Amino acid sequence: MTRHKRQHEKQDILGLASFGFFLFLVGVIWVTTPNLSKEVIDFFKDFKPEKEIFPNVFLPAPTHHHPVVYTAIARFCLGLGIFQIFILFLRLFFREPMDKLAGTFSGVIFWLGAGSVANMLSAGTIKWFVFIGWIIVLIGLSLVIRSLVVLSFELVLRKD
Repeated sequence: MTRHKRQHEKQDILGLASFGFFLFLVGVIWVTTPNLSKEVIDFFKDFKPEKEIFPNVFLPAPTHHHPVVYTAIARFCLGLGIFQIFILFLRLFFREPMDKLAGTFSGVIFWLGAGSVANMLSAGTIKWFVFIGWIIVLIGLSLVIRSLVVLSFELVLRKD
C-alpha cells in the first residue's frame, strides 16, 4: 500500500470520527438537557424583528432570554473544541498535511471561543447581537489563524 493511500485512509478515519463525535455530542446534550425540545421551539418562536439596521430593514432577535438553549449551545461548542484538540494531536501523530493541521487548529480556536461567548450569553452578561458580533469575529480570526499557520509553515520549508 502506498504512503499516499495510507494517508488518505487516516484522513477518512479522522473525518468519520469527528462526524461521529458531533452526533454523539448532539445526542448527549439533547438527552441530558431537560425540556430542550420545547426550549428550542420557544427560542425560534421568540424571534421578532428587533434591530433596525437601515430605514425599514430589521434584524431578527429573540425578545426574551433563553438560558437553557444558550447553555446547550455553549456545552456543544466547548465539547467540540475539546474534541478538536484531541483530533489535532492525532493529526500531528499521523503527520497529516499542514492544511489539515491548520484547519483543525483554527477549529479549536473557533469552537472554544464560541463556547466562551455562548456561556456569556447564557449568563446574561452579553446580549444577542453582541453574541452574533463575537461569532463573526471568531470566524474571521479562525480564517486568519489558519492562513497564518499554513503560510508560516511554507516559509519555514522554503528556508530549508
